[in-house]
Amino acid sequence: MLDLRQLDLNLLLAFDAIYHQRSITRAAEVMCLSQPAMSNALRRLRGLCGDPLFIKSHLGVTPTLAAHRLAEHVRSALDSLREGLRLVPAAREPSALLRISCLDCLQPMLLDALLENPLAERQVRFFQPRRRDALAELASGKLDILIDVDQPLSRQSGLYKQPLPVDRYVFAYGDALERPPRSLEEYLALPQIQVSSRRDGLSPVDLQLGVKGLRRNIVASVQSSLAARLIADRQPFGLSLPSRVATMLGLRQAPLPLPQPVELPLALYLEKKYRFERSREAAMKVLQQALGDVSPDVLARRA
Repeated sequence: MLDLRQLDLNLLLAFDAIYHQRSITRAAEVMCLSQPAMSNALRRLRGLCGDPLFIKSHLGVTPTLAAHRLAEHVRSALDSLREGLRLVPAAREPSALLRISCLDCLQPMLLDALLENPLAERQVRFFQPRRRDALAELASGKLDILIDVDQPLSRQSGLYKQPLPVDRYVFAYGDALERPPRSLEEYLALPQIQVSSRRDGLSPVDLQLGVKGLRRNIVASVQSSLAARLIADRQPFGLSLPSRVATMLGLRQAPLPLPQPVELPLALYLEKKYRFERSREAAMKVLQQALGDVSPDVLARRA
C-alpha cells in the first residue's frame, strides 16, 4: 500500500483536473500549469499507481477503470479538505476582487446593483475572455461570475449553470435613422453595425439568415455597444440586438422582419463549490436585482 507520506498531494489535484477535463491541455489551464508540467505530474501518478490512468483518444484522454475507481475518492477527499479550510478564518476571508464576465452593456446595471448591495464590499473587475476559454477560467479561479450564452456543461466540468430569462433579437436604431425596415429586403440592404465582444463568429441572427443563403449588410463591427450607440445617432445604420441590450442603450426598437423570432438564451455560470460564500450571496442578490426573474433561493439551493 502506498504511504501517504510519499505522495505529493498536488498530484491529486492534477488527477482531479485531468479526470474532469478529459484533457491534459485543459487540465493544465485549470491548474495554471504548463502542459509539460501537467504531463510530468501524470507520469509521476502513473508510476505511483502502477496504472496508465488515462489513455489518449481523439477527444483528449479517457480514464481507465482504475482512474474511475480512484476519482470518486479523490474528489470526496478534496471536497472534505475544502470544507475544513472554510472553518479557518483566513480561508473564509472574502476576496477583495470580484471578477465578472458579461456583455459590456450589462456592466453598468450589474455594477449599480453591486454598489447597492451591502455584501459586495469589494473591487469589481469586468473583462471578456474568449468564449472557449471562459468556462476554463471560471473553473480555475480566474473568473468568479460568468454570464454568457447558454451552452451544455459536462457533468465533470465542476461548474453550475442557472439559465436566465430568454431574450429576443430586435432591430434597433438611433436618431440618424428615420424608420426601421418594413420588409426583409429592406432589412438586408440597410447598413448595419455588428456588436460583438468576440473577434470572429456569427451571431444567432446571421446563423438563421445563413441557413436560407441570406446575409446582412454589415458595414462595421465593433466590440463596444456604447461605440455602436454613438454611431447609430450619427449615421443611418441599424443594429440587430437582443431587446434587453437595446433597452439598456436607449435605442428605439422594432421586430426583426424574419419569419421566426431569434432568441438569445443566457445563463449564469458559477463554480459548484463557490469560493466565497459572501461572494455567492452577493451574486444571487445582484442578479435578482439587475436581471429579475431569478430566484436567489433556487440558486443557493442548487449551487
